[in-house]
Amino acid sequence: MARQKAFVVSQHAFGTSRFECELPARRFYGIYIRATLLFLAFAIPGIALTGYLTFKRYDGSISLPEAFAWLALLLPVVLVYIGYAVSFAYVQARSANLLWSKVHGPGLRFTCTLSARRLTRLYFGNVIAIACSAGLLIPWAVIRTLRYRLANFSMIVAGSPVYHVNPSLAPVGASSQELGDFFNVDVGV
Repeated sequence: MARQKAFVVSQHAFGTSRFECELPARRFYGIYIRATLLFLAFAIPGIALTGYLTFKRYDGSISLPEAFAWLALLLPVVLVYIGYAVSFAYVQARSANLLWSKVHGPGLRFTCTLSARRLTRLYFGNVIAIACSAGLLIPWAVIRTLRYRLANFSMIVAGSPVYHVNPSLAPVGASSQELGDFFNVDVGV
């Protein structure tokens, strides 16, 4: 993951000045190990609760009305999904912070200050809003998440950055883009 992210970032440039990125893989190991432990902190009790409720239900100690029997299986599974969401938000926040702290260019550096807790609350709020609106608030949730990410991202310019337009490239017009839009061709750029 570290090598892939470093490769992708190092292929970008500001003008003709390339970005550089040196990501230590051991820092990613730490992020993913802590995320796994976070997930297990929710998943193990959820799985244990599922086993306990199943055993007690077939033992006869607990008898639920048939209308509520599904809750005995659903509630413990919710813990597993909550654990996944928390660990996912943790990985997203910490890996973005690590990545952007290691990216630099001539006269430029970047910072990212995403909070794992805030990102978790944002994701849960988005899921609740999307579920309550039957999916109609998906664009709102995407913009809300992007707004938070961009509010915590900054580029720090030291002095005057070195950037140049490459004189060997010919000027490019917008006609090919307009033709692509006309024929509804998405080139994925």
